[in-house]
Amino acid sequence: MPDRLSQVEKRVFRAYWDDGLLDAFAALGVLSIGVSWLFDLHLGGAIVPVVLVSLWAPIREKLIEPRLGSVEFSDARENRSRRLLWLAIVAGAAAFVAAVSVYLLHRGNAAYLDIDWIAALPALLLAMMAALGAILISAPRFLVHTAVLVLVAIIGAINGWEPGSTLAVAGALMAIIAGYLLSRFFRSHPR
Repeated sequence: MPDRLSQVEKRVFRAYWDDGLLDAFAALGVLSIGVSWLFDLHLGGAIVPVVLVSLWAPIREKLIEPRLGSVEFSDARENRSRRLLWLAIVAGAAAFVAAVSVYLLHRGNAAYLDIDWIAALPALLLAMMAALGAILISAPRFLVHTAVLVLVAIIGAINGWEPGSTLAVAGALMAIIAGYLLSRFFRSHPR
């Protein structure tokens, strides 16, 4: 019986994230960082994702829960999620340190680094976080966001785009995906 309950909880956990709201928040975060970078408003790129995190619960409560309901997961699921979240934070911090190190090496005129590929690093870092998000919330569709970020980073590096342009384009594409998911959810779950 406990195995069956854990299977049910796995399905509920996956369904909990299938509404597209997290995709929209991720897209808005990437887009805001890119646009802020383009206009040299770096503080905006740092503030908007923090604001989005604080708005997550109230917006979910207003838009999603009236249609889907709310759920409380088991302690085991919550502990697993916390461990995976810490893994994502540590991996993100390590990737950030590695990216800053590469940047500093480049800044020190290391001849083997190409500036176009350095400009792709922010999108590649966010791609890594999207891949970790796919694992964290058991949502393989986040691998699509990962692919979008990697593909746009490569295209941007080949074409000499600035990091802001790369992130703005990736964020816009992610927003299209999120818009589709949200509209599908709202059609399937009317109030």
